[in-house]
Amino acid sequence: MSAQEATGSAPIQYANPIEGVIRRVTAILTNWGVSEGCSSIYAVLLASPYPLTAEEIAERAHYAYSSTINHLNTLIRMGLVTRVRRIGKNLYMANMSFVELIKAERAKLTRYLRQLRDELDGAKDLDHLRAKVDHALLYLRGLEKASDDIPEA
Repeated sequence: MSAQEATGSAPIQYANPIEGVIRRVTAILTNWGVSEGCSSIYAVLLASPYPLTAEEIAERAHYAYSSTINHLNTLIRMGLVTRVRRIGKNLYMANMSFVELIKAERAKLTRYLRQLRDELDGAKDLDHLRAKVDHALLYLRGLEKASDDIPEA
């Protein structure tokens, strides 16, 4: 593997393009703190144009059926996956877009930064940190305004 491939800057060639997409989506989600198993399951669902059974997901993600069910239940609790019952079978589908995931992460980060800023109020020795927190909040507000101008896909 080249240095570019190891750092993720160059595309790695996969025999199946969907496998490459699943690996990249898994990497994005694990970077956000989602477990590798949940990330893989969610990536499989995102790559599918239609809802899948747990058996289909387990096969595509290369996980045991029982592990797949556990990860699906976690993803449902997180609000990332929806389960629907059709003809005696449960079907699963991803119910968020990347934009919604990013907006949720941005909102969470904004909340944490505001809490930190509130903790810094009145702390004279930490004015330099308060300035950095304020700058980060301004940046996040700018992202929010910019995203409002982008049409939905």
